[in-house]
Amino acid sequence: MSGFEKAVHVRVSSLGDLVRLASTLASRMIVMPVYRVFRDGRTVYFLQMMYKDYYKYYGLPIVYYYVEEDASKSAEEAKYILAKSDETGEKIEISRKTRPGWLAIPLVNLEEVPSYLDEEVLLGRS
Repeated sequence: MSGFEKAVHVRVSSLGDLVRLASTLASRMIVMPVYRVFRDGRTVYFLQMMYKDYYKYYGLPIVYYYVEEDASKSAEEAKYILAKSDETGEKIEISRKTRPGWLAIPLVNLEEVPSYLDEEVLLGRS
């Protein structure tokens, strides 16, 4: 085998689902960025995690992702996903800056999809 094996791809139902997954790591003081790729009018947000000791592997890379079909131009300038959960419910916003009292998850824009990911799967082409 040459190169990397492909990661397992898991599509979540909403950006909120992806943010809740990322926020579980924040409770352990681990900041996990959400990566973002713009393609064909879509925005793909994804988060990589590792399922440790999966059979013969030391870890199986799992990529959780969400595809936003109609990407707004203002969202391209955003640098954070903000999350807050209180007695009024869950709030998730994409923002250019942080806000006190909110969990700020960094957004990292990628020019290319890493080779261990399947771009066709991420963009829903396969």
